[in-house]
Amino acid sequence: MNRRDFMAGAALLGLGLPAGACRCADPASDLAGDEPAKVWFRQWLAVFNGDDPAAYRAFIQARLPDALPYVDEDLATREASGGFTVLRAEATGPGELTVWVQDRAWDRFSKVVVTAGPEGGLADIAFSGATPPDGFRIARLGEAQAVAALAGKLSAEAAADRFSGAVLAARADRVILREAYGLADRARRGKVETGTRFCIGSMGKMFTAVAILQQVQAGRMALDTPVAALLSDYPNAALAKRLTVEHLLTHTGGTGDIFGPFHDAHQAELGTVSDYVRLYGPREPLFEPGARFAYSNYGFVLLGAILERVSGRPYEAYFDDHVFGPAGMSATGQRPREGDALPYAGSALAGLKPLTPYVGLPAGGGYSTVDDLHAFATALREHRLLDAAHTTLATTPRVAAGGASKWGLGFRIQSRNGATCYGHGGGAPGVNGDLAIYPGSGYVTAVLSNRGHPTAVNPAEYLGNRLPAAPPA
Repeated sequence: MNRRDFMAGAALLGLGLPAGACRCADPASDLAGDEPAKVWFRQWLAVFNGDDPAAYRAFIQARLPDALPYVDEDLATREASGGFTVLRAEATGPGELTVWVQDRAWDRFSKVVVTAGPEGGLADIAFSGATPPDGFRIARLGEAQAVAALAGKLSAEAAADRFSGAVLAARADRVILREAYGLADRARRGKVETGTRFCIGSMGKMFTAVAILQQVQAGRMALDTPVAALLSDYPNAALAKRLTVEHLLTHTGGTGDIFGPFHDAHQAELGTVSDYVRLYGPREPLFEPGARFAYSNYGFVLLGAILERVSGRPYEAYFDDHVFGPAGMSATGQRPREGDALPYAGSALAGLKPLTPYVGLPAGGGYSTVDDLHAFATALREHRLLDAAHTTLATTPRVAAGGASKWGLGFRIQSRNGATCYGHGGGAPGVNGDLAIYPGSGYVTAVLSNRGHPTAVNPAEYLGNRLPAAPPA
């Protein structure tokens, strides 16, 4: 299974759609027939929809054993999504069926691709995000109504043990929602507070991007500066001559990921940014730099190495003095500490499992609060981190990333119900977060959770879809 962009859930066919949803086809007709991929999808959906985690695990064990490591993520997302409503399905290749779905409890759209093997067995199930159907719109509400709707929804989710986290919404400096739900430490029954620190996952890439653009703004490098000019000892010298700062900031360098079996085998050797460059730097690129977009954690680790070389300081110290300090982000840092929300994998129904706290890298994994993320957004707006020109440079779309998202320089730009926002998300087992800055209306939303994707993204999108799209007259 492909879980890079994991958005799963389940719903019984033909059940009601959420407000604003669109029936794009007759799902029962689309899924009728004895083609193997359709049969497998119906069987998978039926067991995934059920309330018995053991039955789902048994199905995967019997039919797709390679996917067993992802069962807890599947069940967590089924719980967070409230289930899938099937919108439409079509054959998209030999033995391949693509099914477009929407969460029952939230606004998110996804697609599930089921592939049957040459002998009709189940070969793969892959999940990815999907753009809303043409014409899909959610009625926007007044500010107070939108806030009340989300607060009521999160209270219900927390009461059912489907959400734990903190949420903040503001218009400029005026906070309109600041609430906390659930438990930060289940063993000690420690509650989440509005000031609780959470692991923010890849949201930390925004800090690395700002730090690099500060160096660009100061004239110490340019976007088209090759890595070779900044790291003369880079292990792959030929690649370093073709790979630029802009490629790294826009995920177009082909530099790949850092996680997987190689990381697990060498974890004891990976303590510093230089260690990552030493071990991962000799690799050849996945494609020629600049050819296309492919999200790259290693690319941002490499940007951290560049920052350390150019600034002459460890990247953590640089962040403290040039990003967190000027923004007033007093609670943000790279290392876990006592009182942080602990990450939990799995689902309440199947059992939540505490995980070892993460340690941050320039690619993410640090810790912050919803208040500090609001402070970061305010500092960007007030040009206390970058001047107006470089702030615009960072947050202007440059690269299409598939679906409705585009990328600037370290920032994701997307549209939620017709309103453009920029920011970043973060996700890992037991980690989910989202920061969205809406320049048209002045709203900022920040949601952090110690559960996996899409526990924080769902409420972030829900509020972004309903808040006024323009500032009051």
